[in-house]
Amino acid sequence: MKSLLLFFLLITTVFSEYLSGLNRTFDEIELKVVDLYVTLPEAEVNNLIKITQITEATIKSGGARNAKDFEYEGAVIVAKWNGQEKTFENAKFKTGGMYARANDKAAFNIKLDKKFLGRKNIRLRPDPKDKSHLRSKLCCDIANRIGLPSIQASYARLYMNGEFWGLYTLMDAVKTSWIRQTFNPSETEIKTLYQCKNGGFNFKSGSYSKCVNANDDYPSMDAFKKFVENVSKCKTSEEVERFMDVDIFLKYLAFEWLIGSFDHFTIYGHNFNFYKRETDGKWVIIYYDYDNTFGHGLKTNYWASKGPNQDGSNSNNNTGNNGRGGMWGGNMGFGGGNNNNNRGNDPIQYSFADWELNIPIIKTIVYQNKDRFKEIVRHVLVSAFNPDLLNSHIEKLHNFLIPYVEEDSTPDKNGILPGRINRKGIKITSSVAEFENDIETSIKYWINTKFEVACKNYDFEPNDIINASKEYIPKPYDYSYSSPKSTKTLPYILVLFPLFQLQY
Repeated sequence: MKSLLLFFLLITTVFSEYLSGLNRTFDEIELKVVDLYVTLPEAEVNNLIKITQITEATIKSGGARNAKDFEYEGAVIVAKWNGQEKTFENAKFKTGGMYARANDKAAFNIKLDKKFLGRKNIRLRPDPKDKSHLRSKLCCDIANRIGLPSIQASYARLYMNGEFWGLYTLMDAVKTSWIRQTFNPSETEIKTLYQCKNGGFNFKSGSYSKCVNANDDYPSMDAFKKFVENVSKCKTSEEVERFMDVDIFLKYLAFEWLIGSFDHFTIYGHNFNFYKRETDGKWVIIYYDYDNTFGHGLKTNYWASKGPNQDGSNSNNNTGNNGRGGMWGGNMGFGGGNNNNNRGNDPIQYSFADWELNIPIIKTIVYQNKDRFKEIVRHVLVSAFNPDLLNSHIEKLHNFLIPYVEEDSTPDKNGILPGRINRKGIKITSSVAEFENDIETSIKYWINTKFEVACKNYDFEPNDIINASKEYIPKPYDYSYSSPKSTKTLPYILVLFPLFQLQY
C-alpha cells in the first residue's frame, strides 16, 4: 500500500496547470493531502459520536435545525503537509453541514487560533454520496479560474485521537475573517457580510429574511434589507448595477447552470454570501457548497410548477433524454402536467432559460441584455469550463486520489469504513471502482455534454472556444477592486479582436 501511495505521489508532484498563475493560498497543498491530527478528551469524542447519531427521517422532517451541534473549544490540532508541521493549541472543533448530517460520515468546521494557509476557518466535508470525490474540489477550482471571489479546496485526512477517520475535502469558509484576509477592508469589524443558507432567497421583497448576518456580534439586517428592497424595485440592469456587482453575479449564474447545481441561486436560493464591498459600496455574491453538482441529486420535479420560460423561448429544441435521464436520481416526471414548455426529462439538455425558475431579477439582468450574458457564458467556457481544460485536470486529480480513496474504502476489523461514526445514518458504500466509474459516467459525461449544449444554445463554434482557451491566461479575482470595467463595447471588441478575451 505504501509503495503504491509513493508511486502516485511521485507522478503527481507537478502542480496542476489548471490553477497556475492564480496566486491561491492553497497552492502549496495542490495535489497533496494535509494530515490533520485532532486531539480531544475521550469523553468529548464519545459525546461527539453520540450527537452525530442522526437519522434520515430527522433531517427530512426539519433539516439541520433538528440536529444538535457538537462543539468543543480547546482542541489541539497538528497539521502536517508537504514536509511541514504546525500545531494549533486552542482550536474550535464542531460538526457542520446541513442535510448531509444524515449520512454516516460526519462533516466538521474548524476555527483555528492562528492562520493555516492564510486562513483561520476551514471546513472538512466528506461528501460521501459523491463517489468521485471531485465535485466540491472541481467547482472551487472552476470558480477560482473564472476569476470570481471564491473559496478554495484541496484534500485532508482526519485522525481523531490517533484513529484514522478518513479522506475529506478541505475548504476555507466565507467568514468575517475571510473577508478581512481577502478584501482587506479598512474596517476592523465586518458588519455587512450576510449568509443565505436556509433556502428561498430570490431578491423578491422580503426574501432578505432568508439570510442572516454572518457576524454574531452585529446581527442587524438593516443594510441587507435595504439592498434587497432596492434591487427588487429595479427595472433595468443599469439600475441593479448601482447596488451590486452584476458582472460577478452573471458569472456565478452561468457557472451554476454549467455545473448543474440546483443548490444555489436559480433553484433553491441558498448556499451563498453577500458582502458589501468597501471600495465602491457595491454588493458581491460569493457561492459555497458544491456537492450537488454535475447531475448529482437532480430531479426534474424541481421544474414541475415553473411554467413557460420567462425569456419567451420554447425549449423543444433543447430537450430529449439521450438515453441518460434516469442516471440523475429521483422522480423524472413533472407531476401534474404544469410544464407548458415540454422541457423533457434530461436537465443536462436544458438551456439557461429552461433551468432558472423564472426569477424576476434574472429577467432584468439576463434577458433584457442577452448579448452581455452570452459573452459571460463565452468567458466561462473559454476560461474554465470546457473538456479540453477540465479533462486533463480531472485526470491529474484522479491519479493523485486513487491511493487515498482506496484507504478511505478499506474497512477496519469490524467491517466499518473510516470515520463512519453516524451508525443511524445513511450507509454509503465506497470503492475505487465506484470512484472511477463516477468520474467517467457522471463528471466527464456532464462536462462534455453541457459544453456541447452551451455551444449550441449560444451559436458558439466548439473548436473556436477550445482554441481560444489554449491561449487564455487566467487571472485571479482582484480583491482590491476599485472601478468597474466598461462592458458596452466588449462584444464588438471580442468579434474584431478575439485575443482581447485574454484579459477579459
